[in-house]
Amino acid sequence: MITLIARCPNRTITLPIPDESKEFTCGSMPGNTLYLPYKGISRRHFILKKTEQGWLLQDFQSTNGTYVNGEKVSERYVEPGDTLRAGVVEIDFTTKEAQAVRIDPSRLKSDPGTQEVSSSERRSGSIFSFPRFVLPDGFILGKSEAMNLVYEKIHSILDSDVSVLFIGETGTGKEMFAKILHASGTHSSGPFVAVNCAAIPADLLEAELFGIGERVATNVSQRKGKILSANGGTLFLDELAAFPFALQAKILRALEEKAITPVGEHRLIPVQFRLLSATNEDPQDLIKNNRLREDLYHRIATVEIELPPLRDRKEDLEEMILAFVAQMSDRENKKIPGLSSPLLRKLQNYSYPGNARELVNIIRSITALAHPGEILDVQLLPEKLLQDRTSHGEVESYFQQEPFHLQDAVDSVTRKIILQTLEFRDWNVRKTAEHLKVTPFGLRKMMKRLNIEKS
Repeated sequence: MITLIARCPNRTITLPIPDESKEFTCGSMPGNTLYLPYKGISRRHFILKKTEQGWLLQDFQSTNGTYVNGEKVSERYVEPGDTLRAGVVEIDFTTKEAQAVRIDPSRLKSDPGTQEVSSSERRSGSIFSFPRFVLPDGFILGKSEAMNLVYEKIHSILDSDVSVLFIGETGTGKEMFAKILHASGTHSSGPFVAVNCAAIPADLLEAELFGIGERVATNVSQRKGKILSANGGTLFLDELAAFPFALQAKILRALEEKAITPVGEHRLIPVQFRLLSATNEDPQDLIKNNRLREDLYHRIATVEIELPPLRDRKEDLEEMILAFVAQMSDRENKKIPGLSSPLLRKLQNYSYPGNARELVNIIRSITALAHPGEILDVQLLPEKLLQDRTSHGEVESYFQQEPFHLQDAVDSVTRKIILQTLEFRDWNVRKTAEHLKVTPFGLRKMMKRLNIEKS
């Protein structure tokens, strides 16, 4: 397979050319196979055509010309090892296969499987099988111990009517898991109604939940509330910490009587629904600070399910990253063959304070910025990740060792940075030294001292 490595002013584009390709265009106009909006590159600069004799390069009468190994050409066969130049961009024409973690298109599907396995096999992380689960589109199955415990809890209450409180940091997917419980359980034939308590002003929340009766006030029309809309299905109250304390007695009464009274009316309307709630704060702190009634807490939290943050289930990250890249490339209508190993390591080492939601946004960003067919690389990352040189866990681990040798810790981190940069630069010492802002001589001395050799 031919691979083009385009060294642009602010990034490097690695673009494998599929064996079935017959031609390949380059230019500054969108629609070219290699889109290079840089200085000195014409709208249609050159074309590569696959012939029986090999790859034929033809210049499109570009303003600044096309060069092969420093020589200006209008038409010429190119061989692996040649260097092309268009404007400010140099392009290596090589048969070296790009080192990348490949994307499997089947990752676009979320299939929980159908095979029954024992509890011990589930906890081993090697097999996932909860055949009754109905998963939302785009949901990625984690196989870590922490996530299997969550799945088992949800699976065990599918046939129950108990109220459930999901507890987890922002971005851990509390509403997603609520949807799984609804769609897989006995209330799946009814509606799923979600209410974000933080997004509705406190003085309007009662009307939003309980509805408004007929002829309550001038210019106020009768309205069906969210609770009645959830009749026969599931009501999901998100951001429970924002629920007005004064309104909590009314919601408790509705749960106990299984009936509601719309604003401005006195009649009771029977209603049957399953209540799921979620909070990103400790319920005991909410009770202590008079933000949550203790009697309501006991009513809505028959079962508590804690969702682990992404940093506590790093073993799920590779699967999630590859699946999200597959999904986002499909959404962007781009064929992304894979991502580089340095990029994968960078994504795995990040702490994700915004959890899965932040990971999705990062993947969406780098996929949107990528060239169609390009292997995703580190330069596409947001600045906050580029500045995060080492994982938080790695730094914290040194403080847990007492005492420890500072120079050993510095050498360990330095060795990892040099190794990753060498791999990123294909073990080219000169380019690695430029990237790390050191001299080639100085880099070789560090490599010798730290026992860094190409395996």
